[in-house]
Amino acid sequence: MAESERKTPKLLEQDLAGKVAIVTGATQGIGRAICINLATRGASIIGTYISSASSELFSSLTASITSLYASSTLSCPKLIGIEADITISTTPYLIIHALRTHFSGTVDIVVFNAAVMGLARMGEGAVDEEFVSRALVGNVTFPIMLMENLVSTSCIKENGRVVAISSEGVRARRPPGGSVYAATKSAIECLMRKWADELGTHPSMTGTTFNSVSVGFTKTEAYHRMASDMRDRLTASDAEEVAVAHRIGEVEDVADVVGLLVSEKARWISGSVVDASGGKAKIM
Repeated sequence: MAESERKTPKLLEQDLAGKVAIVTGATQGIGRAICINLATRGASIIGTYISSASSELFSSLTASITSLYASSTLSCPKLIGIEADITISTTPYLIIHALRTHFSGTVDIVVFNAAVMGLARMGEGAVDEEFVSRALVGNVTFPIMLMENLVSTSCIKENGRVVAISSEGVRARRPPGGSVYAATKSAIECLMRKWADELGTHPSMTGTTFNSVSVGFTKTEAYHRMASDMRDRLTASDAEEVAVAHRIGEVEDVADVVGLLVSEKARWISGSVVDASGGKAKIM
């Protein structure tokens, strides 16, 4: 499929019609692509973003989806954007409030996409308590507390889907400075495995699955912000190790993997880490 075709949103089979999804970090890159995948299949979405400046990006996303449905006879899903910083302790409650206000307090799909990212080499003074604390709060504490609130208030429906975006850096060698970030991603993978055991048979959410998606080097906004020489060097070295077509990932590649995991067809996959690096980081 040509890149231009892959990036053009189209209405898909409405297998998620009537479902509600929470997607954190919804306005750019992988998060935006996930929202498009779910919404073009009929799912309504609560999408979070970190600042009021990003609200325009969510409005643009909403307008694109609305326009697609306007030219069809299908019912357009509802997209609700909220400013919600994952490093602030009140954010889980903001999300629950939006869920109750706009969708009667229940959700079918939760995608933990937003993350605190940062490179800091050990021994050079940048790995201080604040750096570590911010990564732990955003990447570990936030998903725990959101899930605690969703489960304790019976918000997640039966046969729900919970997906966390992880990183190949948990397993594969990456540029120096990513040890703290990789450790937090390893933690979220562990949480998803344990929640699969603990919550898959929970009385109010029987049949709910929990999986992680291990993402490789992908053409996100951060990729395009890199200095061109560094970007070209990393692209060439990564592509050489990718098993599929020797190219690096597009955001749609990752969104399609998430889209599979939230579908009915993935009902028998839980507690797994699914590779979305084009085969670079083999997960056995």
